[in-house]
Amino acid sequence: MIGPLNLATRPFRNERLPTLLLWGALAVLLGLSVKQGLVVAELLSARSVALEREVRALDAEADALRAERAGLRAPNPDPASLRQWSLVSNLVDRRAFSWTDLLARLEQVLPPGVHLVSIAPTIQRGQVALDFNAIARTTEEGLELVKALQARKDFADVFLTGLDKGREGSELGISLRYVPEGRIPSPLTGGR
Repeated sequence: MIGPLNLATRPFRNERLPTLLLWGALAVLLGLSVKQGLVVAELLSARSVALEREVRALDAEADALRAERAGLRAPNPDPASLRQWSLVSNLVDRRAFSWTDLLARLEQVLPPGVHLVSIAPTIQRGQVALDFNAIARTTEEGLELVKALQARKDFADVFLTGLDKGREGSELGISLRYVPEGRIPSPLTGGR
């Protein structure tokens, strides 16, 4: 016997089941993609919320630090306190001033015919300014003292402030700045 006879030009295939399975798989895949998108969106929003909280916390900390910095700035002290501290500083500077060193250095440069009459130091901010008077037998010996002082590194800004000829000799007025060797004035401490 001969099997069933098929007169169709194309054979009939039942494609309904594979199509149905394909559409079902596509629907499941689409559902999973939507679910994954929702999970990612939720994670991103949670992450952005956490980042936003961290940014707010850092901004609050920066504001607190700015306020603390503003509180640390000391107000300008009153003039009476400044004067009082200036007097104390001058007393300390005067106490630290070494007369022995100064007189030893002056002795090294003093010519034989010159005698010191008076020395008046002025100490401000660690700088020592000296005004002194000397008597020289001759004007040349007095000028020799000025040149000797100018040649030393211990003395700066040496100026002759007065020269009078008297019966005992020439009276000299000299102004200078005393800078002991090894002590370089600094702008912060004023030379200490």
